[in-house]
Amino acid sequence: MMEEVPKTSRLNRILCRGRDISPSIAIKDSLLMTLSLFSAPARIGAALLVAAALAACSMGGGGGGGGLAPGLVANMDVPGARLDRAQALGLINQYRATAGIAPLAADTGLDGSAQQLATQYAQTGNAPRTPPGVVAMRLSAGYGNFANTFSGWRNSPEDARVLLDGRATRAGLAVAANPNSAYGVHWVLLLAQ
Repeated sequence: MMEEVPKTSRLNRILCRGRDISPSIAIKDSLLMTLSLFSAPARIGAALLVAAALAACSMGGGGGGGGLAPGLVANMDVPGARLDRAQALGLINQYRATAGIAPLAADTGLDGSAQQLATQYAQTGNAPRTPPGVVAMRLSAGYGNFANTFSGWRNSPEDARVLLDGRATRAGLAVAANPNSAYGVHWVLLLAQ
């Protein structure tokens, strides 16, 4: 009767051509064999390209959208934190643009209403009611920064539909933090025609 060999061991033997060595060494050997097929200048060029890409990543550079604007990732649960509404609205408008929807204009009146509602939400923990004259309202609690809040809205089918509502032309956004509340940070987005 043949002894049952664990799958990882079988994979190891396949990768290692029957030798009993670790899979990481097998992968390294396989990579080295693949690289040996190329000329020395090609290998050096590939190594320099990889090094440059890693350096750009570690410095936060690259301009390829790898890093978010500071206002989008700033923690709102620290004293004195201020929401960068322009950057936040810019992110929402980028999302709308991908769907061919017109951008929202910032509305300071809606910002003020949203701030009152966010403060009430943070103090009571109860979701506020949608004010009259508003097409839609989105709420969120528990996300420390706008980037995470936006991701939550974008990944929720109902919230995403609201963000992409073509009837909306103006927006107001606010955040309020309350360290004594269950969720800490509370967000309100108001959309109007």
